[in-house]
Amino acid sequence: MSRLVNPVPQLVEHNYLFLNRHETREGYMEIINAHQGIEMVLVLEGHGQLILEQKVHAIGPGTLIFIQPYQLHHFKMEPPYVRTPIIFDPYLFDRYAAMFPALHAFFQRIWKGKMERQVFSLNEEELLRFDSLSGQFEQRLAEVAEYERQEELLLFLLDFMRSLRKMYERAERHRQSEVVDKREGRHIEHMMSWIEEHYHEEFSLEKLAESLHVSPFYASHLFSEETGCTLSQYIIARRLRESCLLLAVTDRPVVQIGKLTGFNSSAYFCKTFKKKMGLSPQAFRKRSRQV
Repeated sequence: MSRLVNPVPQLVEHNYLFLNRHETREGYMEIINAHQGIEMVLVLEGHGQLILEQKVHAIGPGTLIFIQPYQLHHFKMEPPYVRTPIIFDPYLFDRYAAMFPALHAFFQRIWKGKMERQVFSLNEEELLRFDSLSGQFEQRLAEVAEYERQEELLLFLLDFMRSLRKMYERAERHRQSEVVDKREGRHIEHMMSWIEEHYHEEFSLEKLAESLHVSPFYASHLFSEETGCTLSQYIIARRLRESCLLLAVTDRPVVQIGKLTGFNSSAYFCKTFKKKMGLSPQAFRKRSRQV
């Protein structure tokens, strides 16, 4: 099992990360993640769940997932798990998409807006279309020189976004609930909503449990059982997600960002950030502005 809360250095070096039909054949896989790019994941094999925006979603073959920058997301998957993840710098594509007004408006909406749906069940035609686009992109990357790859990326994203827009409009017309485990799912979603409101404060398990009308032990046990991580791990990941965003888009001092996101000391914030992200807050800020 792996748990990751990491930036994506490939976005600095190449503007994208792409792994066509990436396979995990053995071992239970669990990932907690948040990063600076837009991520799209096409699931081809495997079953599990995704926690995104305080909601629990069942995912399986034919699921397409769209994740906005710095959105904390948590995958729990049983092998075999085959997927095509695509992570890219939205600023790069935004400049290109500006030539296509309708598509640009759609991209702005899914990049920066409040999305009602981020997990989609594809029909057979849609699955074939997205899988085919990914396969063609992989082939083109193998055929062209390094300096041509950004052009291929933009052409691929143009086709992908056009198909995504069509699929998104279809899904909006036929909304279906994908939340799993209704009884326990409500508790988990309530806990995540509570954390969303209070993560910047000193954490109190007693107050969280009181809001659910359950014991602290039950709240802690249920959260770990359903998500695969402890409350402390999730809260730290949420704080780090917010600190990444503030480091990337504001000029607030590092000390202030640590305090605003719930860390009780600057030293603890910097130590935790470097341990989980692989670089210091100052280095992360510098890297995020190199794109």
